[in-house]
Amino acid sequence: MGEGSIIVISDCHLGLVGGERKKGVVCEPEKLGQFLSWLIRLKNGEKISVVLGPWSKGRGEKVLKPPEKVVLIGDIIELWDAADSAIEYCSRPIFELLGKLDCEKIYLLGNHDYDLKSLVGVYPSGEHTLNIVDDCYPVQEEGGEKSRRVVTLRKGDRDYLFVHGYQFDRIFRFQPWKFLPNIRSGAVAFGGYGDLFIGLLFLSTAAWALKHVFSQRLLSLVSQALLGSALPALFALLSLSLGFWWTVLPVLNTLGSEAAILIWAILGAPRIIYLYGRKIWNRLVGTRYNREASIRGLRRWWAKFSEKKAVDSENLRIVYGHTHLADVILPEELGAGGGVKLTALNIPAWVKDYTEKHRQKLRAACLYIDDEDELFIGWDWNEKKPFLIPVEAVYERRKNGFISKDTAEKLVSIGWPRAMVETWAEIKMR
Repeated sequence: MGEGSIIVISDCHLGLVGGERKKGVVCEPEKLGQFLSWLIRLKNGEKISVVLGPWSKGRGEKVLKPPEKVVLIGDIIELWDAADSAIEYCSRPIFELLGKLDCEKIYLLGNHDYDLKSLVGVYPSGEHTLNIVDDCYPVQEEGGEKSRRVVTLRKGDRDYLFVHGYQFDRIFRFQPWKFLPNIRSGAVAFGGYGDLFIGLLFLSTAAWALKHVFSQRLLSLVSQALLGSALPALFALLSLSLGFWWTVLPVLNTLGSEAAILIWAILGAPRIIYLYGRKIWNRLVGTRYNREASIRGLRRWWAKFSEKKAVDSENLRIVYGHTHLADVILPEELGAGGGVKLTALNIPAWVKDYTEKHRQKLRAACLYIDDEDELFIGWDWNEKKPFLIPVEAVYERRKNGFISKDTAEKLVSIGWPRAMVETWAEIKMR
């Protein structure tokens, strides 16, 4: 490694739109674009620093080193829930900026952009290519003696291994989620016709039910029981609708109603999943961050990943995203190193989340690594400048649900956006 820095970014979900009207998650390419433009200025020689304040360890500020490597650790592009046009509109400016960034660029695939696996390898991106990799970075050696050790990236006195983080999630241990990009592609390919297929599925199912469930005898009994009300006329109308159904869609006469239901289900299911799958999933399963489950998943993954391999590191960092939150899991909490001092660094997302009020309201941040320091850096999109995110403040908020007034005042003194401080402190700052 050289004298520069490593910048790590995760979970941009470019193309994911909807906003407050749909109560969903929204990508923010304009903020990410600001940040990348700032990285370009930093690389071109502009002197930029962040104030360290009480967390300075004797230093007033930290002069940031230009990036020698940018690592995108997954879910950069949204290939589950986004339309092609939205992906194109949101991602093109971002990748144009990446092309102007004169440093090594790594794109590690996540679960939402896993469909890019066919592009694994080198992809054109300015003078320096964008290296797309799968599973983890650095890429592990295969075959021979080298495959018997864990390959890491050394910076200063620390070693790093980058993964997206879905590897720690027990739900994603099951492989069917890898078909979701294909489902999205089907829904997008049919476009508005998907809504027609859904309507035909509903009508064909209703016709089948009328034909097989509501016999003429049952309809007669119901009509007699409800004589004098409007319901007999309704049942009669539903019965007559069968004749209309067979006339309008003669294909059902050829294939049979069961076959027609199957056809419309196959054609309409991608659209249903595309429109409602995420809402149903959030309702039934939820997305609340379970720290204990993440720690267990990380231990399990590390045990399997490092099995029968030498680990030439005493101070190893596992860097991941996936949860959209900032967290640091210390060695004493993780306790899974097998003789290695193992720390996990979870970096937040570049999206606005309208659905998770319980989530820590921290976004637009990266992990900054150089020979001396390892810092969480936030991006103030109003002032267009970076600021330090002290790990101690993250710990305090996670433990108490808010930060103290004293901590809030310290954060204001190092350049935190006042609105963000008020959110974290749950008080109005003067």
